Amino acid sequence: MPFRVAVDFGTSNTVLATWDDEKETARVLEVPKWSRSCPERDESTPHIPSLIHYNQGDVTWIGNQVHEKGLLDSPSTIRWMKHYIMTRSPVRVPLPGRTICYREAGADYLGAILSMLMQEHDQSDAEAVFTIPVEAFEHYQDWVTELAGTAGISRVRVVDEASAAALASGLGLRTGEVFMLFDMGGGTLDVSVVQLEDSEKGNSRRCRVLGKAGEEIGGMRIDQLIFEYAQRQGESAIGPAAIKRLSRPLLTACERAKEALSLVETTQITAPPIGPGESGFSIPFTRGDFERLLEENEIFARLNSTLQRALQGAYSRGFEESDLTGVVMVGGCSQIPAIRRALEYRFGRNRVRHDHPMDTVARGAAAFSAGIDLDDHVQHEYALRFWNSRSGTHEYRTLVRQGDPYPSRQPVARMLIRATYDGQAQMGVPIFETAKPGAVTGPYLRELVSEPGGGIRLLDLPDGERERKKMFWMNENAPFFIAASPPAMRDESGFEISFSLDTNKRLLITARDMRTGQLVMKDQPVVRLV
Repeated sequence: MPFRVAVDFGTSNTVLATWDDEKETARVLEVPKWSRSCPERDESTPHIPSLIHYNQGDVTWIGNQVHEKGLLDSPSTIRWMKHYIMTRSPVRVPLPGRTICYREAGADYLGAILSMLMQEHDQSDAEAVFTIPVEAFEHYQDWVTELAGTAGISRVRVVDEASAAALASGLGLRTGEVFMLFDMGGGTLDVSVVQLEDSEKGNSRRCRVLGKAGEEIGGMRIDQLIFEYAQRQGESAIGPAAIKRLSRPLLTACERAKEALSLVETTQITAPPIGPGESGFSIPFTRGDFERLLEENEIFARLNSTLQRALQGAYSRGFEESDLTGVVMVGGCSQIPAIRRALEYRFGRNRVRHDHPMDTVARGAAAFSAGIDLDDHVQHEYALRFWNSRSGTHEYRTLVRQGDPYPSRQPVARMLIRATYDGQAQMGVPIFETAKPGAVTGPYLRELVSEPGGGIRLLDLPDGERERKKMFWMNENAPFFIAASPPAMRDESGFEISFSLDTNKRLLITARDMRTGQLVMKDQPVVRLV
């Protein structure tokens, strides 16, 4: 039997799980030296902090090693890798003698974990399931797939985090029930509305996704808001230069204050002095201060907008909010009292559950690896870019819309493509993935960057980076062409093409030559969708 592992690589923590066929349940894996648990915060689940520290030479410290060695605030420690990989951050982190991008750091971190798993289990036949955020773009899915292949994993699948959480939580519910999964972790908020059904493949149950939505808000963004607040207070108290030198320990203090306020009403944000003659900094920070900060920065408004978009998908399939049996909260931020209250106020306290916040997604991914069924739909929109010779501009034709089911029973789009110049022998098929309007705005287009002197600061993204996050050319590095033989003349109708989706969520193309009537290709894969 192959070794199957589920990998929930998170912005703040990484959780590994496998499926126990005999007990028909998921088991979370603990990795000696790298894993940790925090029973004082009711987080006894083994998890690997998503941290990597680069020591001298080729030595690196991973996860809990960073905490144990007191290296969390070191300029050579990199955190929040997943978020910056997802957003295609161009920022490079300065290390002694070199710089490194987040993709490279993430590959070092996750690659070490995957290699350790392969060595420990001595598996030549291995399968991995990776969880990905609902709003993740194709490039992130490709990155984890390629990384797993490099580690020697022969089969790789992905499942979005909300659907994985649905699989785990659905195992304790009754067939026919509709429930909502609210997953607010370190980097993103993922929400899905799911119905439990009898499976058609012989398993006892399946999860049917009725609606889902994602938003780029999570613990990392909240830490940054507290960090900005503390910076402003510190600049008034000890001056901008002094607070800049304290920026790294101050960020850690802000994260710890956020965690403390899940348990107490009042805490301190404290950054101790970092050298002789230096001044430290400390301010009181109450739960009321924290909640006002969330309100002022529209966290609750963005949360409610995400809930509504997920519910809208269920509405379109004939379900109402009143049909919800319950709401299951997972992810680290589900432990924030104000976040819990927001959901309890909307859905009723008796319908909101918040058990197992740390490991639900990983356990669901393990169930997915075991073959428990999932009926899903496409999350993003996809378009074909073409050149309009009359207007002299590129335009886009939508091919797949958010919510389209897969596999498709009939073509999702049909069109004629024409030559744009005389003698055109190849007609390209450039496919773009589009972000929803307004998905990334305002302060959410800022990144926390390391400075050569060891400090950190928040940086506004340039306009070019903002635009790049709205459209992603999926097959830029693997272009797809239809050959025209003989070459076509300008504005001559070359091919009638149709697009469909298969069970692996691949976009397929069928093309017929309009001049000869011959079918030149049928169901050829172009790209894999999210």
